[in-house]
Amino acid sequence: MLASNLIVALSTHFWLTLAGRVLLGFALGGFWTIAGSLGPRLRPGKEGVKATAYVLAGVSIGTVAGIPAGTLIGEAFGWRAAFETAAVVTVAVGLLIATFLPALPGERSAGISQMLSLAGEQRIRRMFAAALLIYVGHFAAYTYLAPFVQEFAHIQGQALGALLFAFGLAAVAGNLAGGALAARSAQSSVLIMTLLMLGSLTALLMFVGNPWLLWPVILVWGFAFGMIPITTQIWCFEASNDRVEGVQALLVCVVNLSIGGGAFIGGVVSGRAGFTAAIVIGAVCAALSMFTVILAMRSSRPVSCID
Repeated sequence: MLASNLIVALSTHFWLTLAGRVLLGFALGGFWTIAGSLGPRLRPGKEGVKATAYVLAGVSIGTVAGIPAGTLIGEAFGWRAAFETAAVVTVAVGLLIATFLPALPGERSAGISQMLSLAGEQRIRRMFAAALLIYVGHFAAYTYLAPFVQEFAHIQGQALGALLFAFGLAAVAGNLAGGALAARSAQSSVLIMTLLMLGSLTALLMFVGNPWLLWPVILVWGFAFGMIPITTQIWCFEASNDRVEGVQALLVCVVNLSIGGGAFIGGVVSGRAGFTAAIVIGAVCAALSMFTVILAMRSSRPVSCID
């Protein structure tokens, strides 16, 4: 991550900038594989859920604050200064990690055969399917939220920025609430999240022209989105049977493919049928994810027998 920021900050050619961003993608994949599974290793049992919630809340807060901070630095001092600042922050975070986090032994490396074996388990496949659908749906819709509300709600400029910032704040609240719910039942928390996502996207299609209803709908959507990482992570932990890093690595692959795939699908359908179609795709994917979770919950219930 440090190398990526320095390469972009010092770059004088497009291909070098592109290489720096590709390097960042590799770093982020490693970050999610390690950070996502760190909570249960630092705090076993129920405390691991809280630890994971704190980690992901930090990511949410960083996402909400990082984009406007980078924009302000770029406008004030130039875009290179934004990447130079990111490099300094990366060094500071590395020093804090080395100082305050304990050294943890790594798990035994998960080879290709073990990864395929994990992916072959039904409950893990269903968990991945639910995560894939909800991430695809969210990013298909969210990528085109701004032009959608600009076209149909006529929200522009600072008002649009405030709306998106409120979405981010709601996501932070959703992350914390999702952690509390997942501590009780991971699958139930994922089900609640998909219901909120489906309801908010459906309501957005119905009430986009009503500013009094649009803001609450966007806040509910943001809250639901904030629940996605923590609830799916905890479900991942429960399904892993102490193979956390292997399942986590697969989940990271699924999520990254879903983010890119969702934005691509949203772009294709909005280009052909308008921005409304991207929101519809989001709602449909949320519904499919909800049914996948219900199917997983039904199959995991113990069957009682009467002698």
